[in-house]
Amino acid sequence: MKTAIQYARMCILCLSLALTSCAQDDETIFESVTGYTWVGDLGFTDEFGEPLESGLYFDYSGFGTDDQCYYDDPSGIIVCSLPFRWKIEDGILSLDYGNQYPLLEIRDVYVTWEKITGTLYVDGYVERGVTLYKY
Repeated sequence: MKTAIQYARMCILCLSLALTSCAQDDETIFESVTGYTWVGDLGFTDEFGEPLESGLYFDYSGFGTDDQCYYDDPSGIIVCSLPFRWKIEDGILSLDYGNQYPLLEIRDVYVTWEKITGTLYVDGYVERGVTLYKY
């Protein structure tokens, strides 16, 4: 009986260490995303409903630019460029495009060398999982 309890405690300890080691602090995320362009689908469309791909550049100042182009366009012509303010707080990457657009949040952000992953929220409502790739 005693060894079963000790074994259970050891399993819980190992599991808690594994879960906490996956989380990244805000400073690590900030340093990882700034100065690069990250490309992916944030749900933007043109006036005809055609989907646009976002190319997010995160400046160290807390401002950024979202250069948008059509998917599968070999020319990569930017059809829209939107400025935004951004911050990372408690593992939530917030993108504020101003009053004309909803607030975008990527929650549970995790950054590797080549991608950002998380869950996209639009004005507080969950949309879907999202992946942005370093360009």
